[in-house]
Amino acid sequence: MVSLSVVKKVLRHAWPFTLGAICCVILARQLNGLDLSALWSAVMGVSPLQWALALGATAVSFLAVSRYDVIALRHFQMMRASSEAMAVGATAIGLGQTLGAGAVVGAFVRWRMMPDLSLKDSARITAFVTVTFLAALAVTIAIAALILPTPHIPAALPYCTLTVALAVAVLAFVFPVLARQGRMLSFPTVSAMVSLLCLCVIDTFFAGLALYILLPPDVSVGFATLLPVFLIALGAAIFSGTPGGVGPFELTLLALLPHQPEPALLGAVLAFRAIYYAVPALLAGLVFMRHLLRPRPAPTPRHIRAFQPLEDAPLSPISRAELGVIRQNGGALLSCDAGRYGAVRTGQTLVALFDPIEGDANTLARPLRLAARAQNRIACKYKISARQAVRARAAGWAVMHISDEAVLRPTEHNTQGSSYRQLRRKLRHAEKAQVQVSAAQSHLPLTDMARVSAAWEAQHGVPRGLTMGRFDDLYVGHQKVFLAYQDARLVGFVSFHATAHEWCLDLMRVLPDAPDGTMHLLVQNAIETAAQMDVDSLSLAAAPALPTGRSRLERFLRSKHFQHGGGAGLRQFKACFAPRWQPLFMAAPGPMQLGIATIDMIRAVNLRSAPATPIACLPTNQALATTPSSVMKRAS
Repeated sequence: MVSLSVVKKVLRHAWPFTLGAICCVILARQLNGLDLSALWSAVMGVSPLQWALALGATAVSFLAVSRYDVIALRHFQMMRASSEAMAVGATAIGLGQTLGAGAVVGAFVRWRMMPDLSLKDSARITAFVTVTFLAALAVTIAIAALILPTPHIPAALPYCTLTVALAVAVLAFVFPVLARQGRMLSFPTVSAMVSLLCLCVIDTFFAGLALYILLPPDVSVGFATLLPVFLIALGAAIFSGTPGGVGPFELTLLALLPHQPEPALLGAVLAFRAIYYAVPALLAGLVFMRHLLRPRPAPTPRHIRAFQPLEDAPLSPISRAELGVIRQNGGALLSCDAGRYGAVRTGQTLVALFDPIEGDANTLARPLRLAARAQNRIACKYKISARQAVRARAAGWAVMHISDEAVLRPTEHNTQGSSYRQLRRKLRHAEKAQVQVSAAQSHLPLTDMARVSAAWEAQHGVPRGLTMGRFDDLYVGHQKVFLAYQDARLVGFVSFHATAHEWCLDLMRVLPDAPDGTMHLLVQNAIETAAQMDVDSLSLAAAPALPTGRSRLERFLRSKHFQHGGGAGLRQFKACFAPRWQPLFMAAPGPMQLGIATIDMIRAVNLRSAPATPIACLPTNQALATTPSSVMKRAS
């Protein structure tokens, strides 16, 4: 007995052909008595110039449509040369749109032509291309309906479509990854969405232009009228899944252009099918047959390898101490011939953290942008120094002052003078409460530290991410830790990223009932210990810059950064130690990218309670076109 699941599978794959047959029957009845000789005359009346121009428009359309695979492969972090991805995509789409059941045909073609892809990965890419194209087509139709005369679409429908599209885009921005019952849904980035929409507009515009070029003189319809009608017919054809969209496409055209002569219109459609379906399918078939005749090579590991948080590798002595945060936020070292950056990936942005570890920032700008584009993301430099900011601005990047780093020399630090009056008062309060501070030795009281951290989180909310650490056993195990006790009870602790020349404050956790001044005493003891160890510099990390600026946009972005980065309280605490305030900047290739990156990073800092998706490792021979030896290396 045939199982129900088998029946469902058969029906799912058979319905496009059934629908096509029904549409063809309806079309045949509607065209009953059609003069076939007039139809053939319309086809034969197409001039060689029309054929050539329509073929050129078709080529441009397929160049655009083949780029969908490039974006899809980048979305799933699968590295391919763009030319290879475009060739495979054009072949899969050329065969799929003509044979019907495009999802099945496209998945098989991609699996056969890219041997290192599993069938599941091929299906994922095909599904991504199909779903995103249909979504982009819906937006394109809505935009065309608003711009061009389209009496066939209800007036409210385009606005509803664009509202839904905007809502989905906002959802994808705020929650780039959704998890449900162990399944992860990763939305395309905003950059990918914009690229997909532009490609869809180019693709459908030139496809509609090809049909318009082939229209005979008897069909008196302008391109502005034809284009939205063509888009609707194309959507009906794709949604039906019939081979070549036969049936739904013709019915929709005839229904929306009722006053045009049917033989002439259908003759143009036949010519269009020859140019836009038959020719690409023939070329795609030849390409695909060449792959079928060769044995399928064994898969090779060409997927991007994901990084895991660092566990055993210490930071390089030349590294900035705060770079240790990439042990927890899914970061890595972005390395190429020009030098190295510490980098982390957020929802929309590939962020180069701090100044370059090695090399010149201007030389590294292009590799950074290429690496970001390979992940459909915006390139961004975060917490860079004033010198690097000047160089970025000179290179044409948009730059914004976002924070100030509190830095001091431990050997020169003291608590004398009016600048330390607030600090001395806080230290007296803690000492009066008999708070004792000690540097942690080989074994950390992790259970007690977790209790303190949990109590702090209950009072202050979910720990922030990105360059702000979260409590984790392995993470604090790589840090300098100072513990505060009162009557043998742990009431607080601080941790520092540490290299031989620099310490940087990271975690600050105290119990809600800890004596006043406990945190000040912890940091003061750390400074004194660093002085004994001849540490050159100690950073109390950054505090948000004041919400001022030259432009309204800059003031808005800085106010949001100030609000979500700790505000005045954090700055006031660090000011007790009378540090030198060194400005830090953020840079992106343009003002729009800077605005998107700023909002995305605020989102990443405040909405993420778990480590970021690990940054990707690009295979050595394919990482960056301009730097053949470039590779995303595990931080060490």
